[in-house]
Amino acid sequence: MQKQPDIYLEIALTALRKTAEFMGDRTLEQYLADEFCQAAIERELEIAGDALGQLRKVRPDIFEKIPEGAMVIAFRNVLAHGYATLNHRIVYSAATQKAPALRVALQQILADFPRL
Repeated sequence: MQKQPDIYLEIALTALRKTAEFMGDRTLEQYLADEFCQAAIERELEIAGDALGQLRKVRPDIFEKIPEGAMVIAFRNVLAHGYATLNHRIVYSAATQKAPALRVALQQILADFPRL
């Protein structure tokens, strides 16, 4: 049974909320020194990207409304498969600069969902 598109949006939003919670107000230096935080952030960003990848398969029309959606999925693939070359500074930047805006966009899409 295929999940409804709003479920994928909720999964991605939950992961992005956890990303913000786990990051807290850590500086880059604090983040780089905390392997547990790095692992948690990477996992939540991977979950968000995977959920959006599934959304793209079931409702490409909704996925198209996500700013930089393809980039989010590509970043998820780096997190999942490119761990040997992963740049933690880029992950920090994604978590602190890109994820909050993505969260807002997904909240708006989800709020509009019944009309989509």
